[in-house]
Amino acid sequence: MSYIHSFSAPEQQRLLEQAEFLEKYLYPTIAFGPDDSILEVGCGVGAQIRCMLRRFKPAMITGVDQEVSQLEKALANLPDEVQAGTVDLFASTGDDLPFDDDIFDGAYVFFVFEHLSDPVPIIREIKRVLKPGGRFYCTEVVNQGLYVFPYSPAISGYWTAFNNLQHKLGGNPDAGMHLASCFIDAGLSIRSFIPVPVVMDKRMTDAVERKHFLDMWERCLFSGASALLESGMISPEVPEQVSTEFEKLSHNPETIFQYDARQVFAVK
Repeated sequence: MSYIHSFSAPEQQRLLEQAEFLEKYLYPTIAFGPDDSILEVGCGVGAQIRCMLRRFKPAMITGVDQEVSQLEKALANLPDEVQAGTVDLFASTGDDLPFDDDIFDGAYVFFVFEHLSDPVPIIREIKRVLKPGGRFYCTEVVNQGLYVFPYSPAISGYWTAFNNLQHKLGGNPDAGMHLASCFIDAGLSIRSFIPVPVVMDKRMTDAVERKHFLDMWERCLFSGASALLESGMISPEVPEQVSTEFEKLSHNPETIFQYDARQVFAVK
């Protein structure tokens, strides 16, 4: 897996803040219980684990990631939970999990498959370790669904370069559109497949909330800036042009900003 984002400390912090920011959009359709043992593949710095613990208070969450520096940060973010045995962390790839068959009540994956060319082996492996009837939720990006008004050419050009680099690295910036097909190929039974748009328009009236919304998305876009600059896919002046457009959007009452994702719910 090639990763368009960095593993730097600022990026690790951004992932924590992004999870909190997106929680109200992505979690209303997810349901786990207090007795559940849950698996997260691609747990990163533990950002989604914190959300899951707060919302559902499951008996146990097991997080898996192949990047040791991310797991070290997850341990730093969840020391009490790891000490109490509520959270367990493993270094492993998703297609070769170090667990027996049929042991987890549920599983979830957030924003991992966008970095892969073929997520089916991982989905199939997660299915193996789920109990019969186990629930599996997955949320993934649809980068083509980004809509910005008024038209912002620097943001548009930057986003095109971002997606092109993701393809070049072997990922799929529209992985969300493929979730249903991938889960069917892995032998799971799909219960729902829904859009989960994240939208700012005139319904969001608080100026502080609007500024925070756009700041979060600007940081999200810039999480790939170093890789884009190193690859030569954007010129050095582009980030400043993008920031200028975000600033204009934050002061424009007509601004519409929508980012699209898809979420699948399946059972074993």
